Amino acid sequence: MASTELQRHADRALQFAPFAALKGYYECVREQERIIQPRKELGEEDAEIISNILNNLNVGTIVKIRYYDVDAYTNIEGAVTEINYPYRRLKVIKSTVPFDDIYSIEPLGKGIV
Repeated sequence: MASTELQRHADRALQFAPFAALKGYYECVREQERIIQPRKELGEEDAEIISNILNNLNVGTIVKIRYYDVDAYTNIEGAVTEINYPYRRLKVIKSTVPFDDIYSIEPLGKGIV
């Protein structure tokens, strides 16, 4: 009898569980709030600075990167987990950033290699 009582309470508790009636709605709203920014062209001097930093970068280094992502600039900060020179990509934690999309990069410190 006690287990039946507990079961009824568990069933009643389900009515208070979170429910998303409009699946994907909040993601859609966040996308609409995103402000589209035009891509800025780097000057030759800035491109050379970024190139030098990328050439001297090591896996494990903590970096702060501003890069162009689809239609706006995004900032990311974290440890470099992979540098792929043939494909010209940099991986910071789990985000992959193409070299050509980097607007600025700043090494913040040495990481554990």
